[in-house]
Amino acid sequence: MGIRGNNLDENLQMIINDFEEEVNYLKQENEKKENFTLNITHDMRSHLNVIISALQFIEHNDWNIRDEKRYMNIIKRNSYKILKLINNLIDTSRLENNYYKLEKRNMDIVSMIEGTVECIERYSLEKNIQLIFDTNKEECIVSADPEAIDRIVMNLLSNAIKFSPMDSEIFVYLNIDSENINISVKDKGKGISKEEQDKIFNRFYQCSNRSAKEYIGSGIGLDLTNYLVKAHGGNISINSRENEGAEFIVTIPRILEEHIEGIDNSISSKIQMLEIEFSDIYLSE
Repeated sequence: MGIRGNNLDENLQMIINDFEEEVNYLKQENEKKENFTLNITHDMRSHLNVIISALQFIEHNDWNIRDEKRYMNIIKRNSYKILKLINNLIDTSRLENNYYKLEKRNMDIVSMIEGTVECIERYSLEKNIQLIFDTNKEECIVSADPEAIDRIVMNLLSNAIKFSPMDSEIFVYLNIDSENINISVKDKGKGISKEEQDKIFNRFYQCSNRSAKEYIGSGIGLDLTNYLVKAHGGNISINSRENEGAEFIVTIPRILEEHIEGIDNSISSKIQMLEIEFSDIYLSE
């Protein structure tokens, strides 16, 4: 009876310990989500306050054409920052709940990504960062969602520019084989620790070497990027060491569907996407 009673006590204690661990885990996850919501709210409020201040200045002061251009740019840039946050949150939620539908087209992915990199260069040059694009194929027609591919490349390059030092280089390499499209974005920034690499695609996780303000943009962006890559049947990985830069590698299947329409790789549709994605990088006037 005594032995049986001891075993019962031990089993009961194990159940209690497991329950307490689960409760603590749920509490920690809930705290992360609450902090994330607070940071998002604070960031949006900050951008709105800047817009309101600019509008009040215009309303109550005499200003010339130069002032008008300056304050309209401030309003536009902060509006795009808010729009970027909202777009990323909505699309991440839609992908998470399987409400996001890819609009696949047959396209030359080499030409498309090269064109996107060329458009982004004006933003990288604000920090005197050189974007270096290379590919092992001159042309490759695949079936993919062009807007989603653009957002993947823009998100990765936006992060790379944000966390890279002045006067450095970012390498974009497109490696295509018989089965996969591999897109690599490699920078010479702060790098990411091994511990944080496992959590960086969770928008509720905040990296220790990045401020809350930096994280809000990059955390949501990387989470969205991960979902967009998975929606194409692919995966994303990281090669990085602290203080030695980071390399993000996107791999998606090389698929061509004959019944899908093709697209024109025009840069005109990218302009607003670029302005929204790179709204936190100030262009010289």
